[in-house]
Amino acid sequence: KSGDASAQQLVSIDGSRRDEMLGAALGEDVRLTAGIVANCGLGLLDETAAGVRRMSHVHQHHDTRRRSSASAGSQAQAQAAIFGNPSAAAAAGPPAIDAVFGQCEVSLQLPKALLRAEEGLKYRSVTVWGYRQRNGAAAVDNLVEAERCPVVLEEEFRIDGIRCYCILGVNSHERVEKQAVIVSLEFKGPGQLPWGSTVINTYQAMTRAVAERVEATSFQTVEALATFVARIVTMEFGNERVTVLVQKPSALSFVERSGVQITRSQSFFE
Repeated sequence: KSGDASAQQLVSIDGSRRDEMLGAALGEDVRLTAGIVANCGLGLLDETAAGVRRMSHVHQHHDTRRRSSASAGSQAQAQAAIFGNPSAAAAAGPPAIDAVFGQCEVSLQLPKALLRAEEGLKYRSVTVWGYRQRNGAAAVDNLVEAERCPVVLEEEFRIDGIRCYCILGVNSHERVEKQAVIVSLEFKGPGQLPWGSTVINTYQAMTRAVAERVEATSFQTVEALATFVARIVTMEFGNERVTVLVQKPSALSFVERSGVQITRSQSFFE
C-alpha cells in the first residue's frame, strides 16, 4: 500500500516535493512514516489552538471586564513591542498562542533495519505548516490560492553501532590481533531535498560495504580509518556529506569507549 496522502504532501522549505516518495510503500521509506506522525501532531496542535480560541471567546463573552482587561493587555504588549520595552511586554502577560506555534519534531528508530548496525536506523525530522502555490512556488502574498502542506525544515539520519573487527593502532600488541571497532554515520541537512533520497536508497548496501571493508583494513590511527569510511560513503555511494564516528571499546581500561568524530563532504576528496 502506498504511503498516506498527508505524508506524500511533504515539501521542502522552497516548495519542492520528492516525487520518488509518491509511489513508495509505507514501510519502504521512513520519511513517510515520520510524515504521518508529524501530520497527526500538527493536526492536534491545530485542535488545541482552536479550543483555546473558543474558550477565550466564551470567557470574553461572559465577562466584559476581563475582555477589556485582555484588550488593554494586548495594547500594552503592542506598545511595548513598538517602543522596544520588553519588560513592559512581559508585565502585560503572554499571548494565549505562542508565535512559534505549529512545529513538530519526530524521532523514529528502526532497530532491525540493518543486520550490521546494532542500533539500526534512526531518523529525525522537524515539520511546520506552510503554504505552497498550486504551481509549486512558495506562497507569500496570495494565501487564498495556496495549498496548505507540511514543510520539513530539517532531517537527520543516523546509523549507529556498525560493529567491525580490524587491526587498528600503533602499539605492537594492537598490530597482532583484531579488536572491536564501532562505526556510526550521521547525515543531516534541510528536509525534503535530494540528499535524503540518496541516503534512503543507499543505506543498506552502504552499511554492508563499510562493515566488510573496515574489517580488511589495518590503519594505525582512528582518524585515518574515519576518513577511509567517509570516502566510501561520499564518493562510492554519492552522499553529499557525512559525519563519521569511530570508537574503540577496548582502547582504554578506565573509559567505556574512546574515539574520533569527523565530518567530510564530497568536495574534500575531489
